[in-house]
Amino acid sequence: MKASITGDIVHSQGLSDPSIWLNPLENFLNEFGESPVGWEIYRGDSFQIEVQPENALRMSLIIKSVIRKLNVKKLDVRIAIGIGEKRFSSKHIGRSSGDAFVFSGRLLEKLKQDKVNLGVKSPWPDFDREFNMIFRLALVIMDGWTANSAEVAELMLKSSDLTQTEIAGVLGIAQSTVNDRIRRASLYEIIEMEAYYRDRISAILNRIQSK
Repeated sequence: MKASITGDIVHSQGLSDPSIWLNPLENFLNEFGESPVGWEIYRGDSFQIEVQPENALRMSLIIKSVIRKLNVKKLDVRIAIGIGEKRFSSKHIGRSSGDAFVFSGRLLEKLKQDKVNLGVKSPWPDFDREFNMIFRLALVIMDGWTANSAEVAELMLKSSDLTQTEIAGVLGIAQSTVNDRIRRASLYEIIEMEAYYRDRISAILNRIQSK
């Protein structure tokens, strides 16, 4: 099983300089792996990434924080997670095939129609129903992240063991300010959601492998 993350940048067309979002996104993805084997940005404002299924939500949330922290009016990211078999591997991610890639591509189109910024499609309908409901609730908070909150979210999602004092040191702000940003952005709850997703998908994959 693999996960394909397919996404696009919301309201990017209104920017005269795409490097505003393109450079930060590329910088993060370069930390993750090499293009075009592991990830690709294409058609101007769309991207695709291949990850292990258990890492897909954390990767998606980090990408959201990277874009939201830019503090550009209306700029956001729409992400579809597809989970399934990978039937053909290529040195170019856009030429790989399998259910994971089909699911994420089709789901992204549906998310556009529904004006929703995060969703998942897998071979397990109950799993999809549960997490798509959870995601919609979480997006009520995440779609409203300020640049300051997203900055803290990125650090916490990349290094979950960072303390508030350590985050304050990295950002050069008071620990009380970090606490306020965490509380306003419901970051502990978002991280708890990511951990629950990881546990659920890991349990499903373990059952499949043990058969």
